[in-house]
Amino acid sequence: MTINSALTARLIVVPAAAAVLALSACGGPNASTSSSSAAGSASAGAGASATASAGASAGASSAPSPSGLPAVTSPVISTKIGVKVTGNLGDKPALTVPSGAAPADLALEVLQPGTGNVVTKGDTLVVNYLGQTWAPKDGAVYVFDNSYDHKAPAAFGIGIGQVIKGWDQTLVGQKIGSRVLITIPPALAYGAAASATNPLAGQALLFVVDVMASYDAKTSAASGTVVTTPLPAGLPSVDSQVGKQPKVTGVTGVKPGAAPLSGLLIKGTGAPIDAAKTLLLQIVEADATTGTQSQATWGQALQSASATAVTGTVEALKGAPVGSRAVVVTAGSSAQPASILVVDVIAQF
Repeated sequence: MTINSALTARLIVVPAAAAVLALSACGGPNASTSSSSAAGSASAGAGASATASAGASAGASSAPSPSGLPAVTSPVISTKIGVKVTGNLGDKPALTVPSGAAPADLALEVLQPGTGNVVTKGDTLVVNYLGQTWAPKDGAVYVFDNSYDHKAPAAFGIGIGQVIKGWDQTLVGQKIGSRVLITIPPALAYGAAASATNPLAGQALLFVVDVMASYDAKTSAASGTVVTTPLPAGLPSVDSQVGKQPKVTGVTGVKPGAAPLSGLLIKGTGAPIDAAKTLLLQIVEADATTGTQSQATWGQALQSASATAVTGTVEALKGAPVGSRAVVVTAGSSAQPASILVVDVIAQF
């Protein structure tokens, strides 16, 4: 079992990236289309590399738009790819594709250069995007997914095989705040051979991507003040320091019940967690009986989850500020034994 699938089961996590971009469990690309996950505002998380704008903050709306950045002149003609892109940075773009065959090679055009930090391999990247095929389908260009209509960006680990190869090979090295146009040959997308079960297989793809924020999964951590009030009885002992990965150090007295039990370890300094938003999280999971760590997002990729799902399991986070850390002993069942989770809220969007 991968860490993502296990922690998804614990917190009902929103997919870490749009399903159309994600890898399936067997390691191949998944071409199903679904809502993308939200992961936008770079708020009080200590590991945020940069934000797309002041609007992408802890208090940003659920559909953040980096309006503080210079707009893309409309239209923009890609000199490398020959595609016309209309629409301002942060808004849903429209693409006009020239006639003729798609480029045989991977190509990237920076439509609007950003001024933020450079995206590094292994970062958890937050983007808005639109994807479509180069060639028409049934007489029309096929737009297969976009985060703008979902009113939420997508978050995923970049350069580590969580998304299609064309994204891994082009988005690492971009600056936060950039809008880029990418054309991806089939071999770097969903495979060169057409497939009856995968409509994107064999297709050359085009993407417009707004690079909004990135987070270092090795260092992103709760940032605030250590809570000195004793935890409720029944919770484990946790070595919890601001800015560092937590560790469960003892399970004396831990007895999972029919409902989750949680307590706040660090109180953040960001905006209060909004139930209507999505959270970007660091999570450590440990065995509820032994306290042995079983999984962690630290050093891998942060996860996104709906605030409602998180606070439904970790009640101590209800109304807590972004940047907070809480520990929870989940409810156990015959199908899924109880677990200890230590959850850092890095950002909300």
